[in-house]
Amino acid sequence: MTMKQKGLRYDGSIDKYPITQGEVYSLANGSKITIADITLEIPEFSKNADCVFIDPAGNKGVLKAYYTKAEKECPVQSFDEFVAHIKKCIEQINPNRLFVECFARNKNQIIPMVESLFPYVKIYNSTYYHNKKNVCWIVQGSKTEEDWGLEGMDEWDAVFKICKDVPFNAITDFFLGQGLVAEAAYEAGKVFYGSDMNRNRLAVAISRIAKRGGEWTIKK
Repeated sequence: MTMKQKGLRYDGSIDKYPITQGEVYSLANGSKITIADITLEIPEFSKNADCVFIDPAGNKGVLKAYYTKAEKECPVQSFDEFVAHIKKCIEQINPNRLFVECFARNKNQIIPMVESLFPYVKIYNSTYYHNKKNVCWIVQGSKTEEDWGLEGMDEWDAVFKICKDVPFNAITDFFLGQGLVAEAAYEAGKVFYGSDMNRNRLAVAISRIAKRGGEWTIKK
C-alpha cells in the first residue's frame, strides 16, 4: 500500500466498518449514518432534523481535494454553485437552527446564504484545533433571536456545547466526515443524522461511536 492510499484510508476503520453506497448504519435511538453527495441528493432521514451543524469546504480548491480523497470527480464548476447546493439542502430540511463553521476564504458566501434563510443571524468568533492562531467563525441562523454562548470557543468545544445545551429532536451534519457532530450528539444522548461522500471518513465516525458504546445495525 502506498502512502497516498494509506492516507485515503485514514485510520483503517473501513476494514471493520466497510460501509457502502445504499447502506444505512443505525443506532437504537434512531441515529443514522449513510453515504451521500449533497450535489446529488440528501438522505431522506436528514430532512427530519430540526437542527443542522455543518463544516463545508472553504473554497473550490479544498472542495476538489475532498472529492479526490473520496476518489470521485468534483461535479461543480464554481464554489458559488456548491453553496447553492448547500442552501437547497437547508431549505429541504427547514430546521429551527443552523450552525455553519466558516473561514475567511468562504465567509462572504456563507453569511449571505444564512441571512437568506433565517430572520436572525448571529456570528461567533471561533478557532479550530484549539489553536488561537486558527481563526474561524460559527454562523448561526435561527427563527428566534438566540445566543448560545459560543463566542470565543474552539469549534470542537462549541459543537459539544450545542449538542448538550440547544433543544432539538435531532441534529444533522451532511458533511459528517470523521464524526465530530455524531460524537457530541451521542455523548449528549441525542439523535443525529450524518452523511458524507467519503466512505473511509464515515467509517472513522462509525468506529468512534462504537468505541463510546454505540451498537450499530446495518440496513440496505
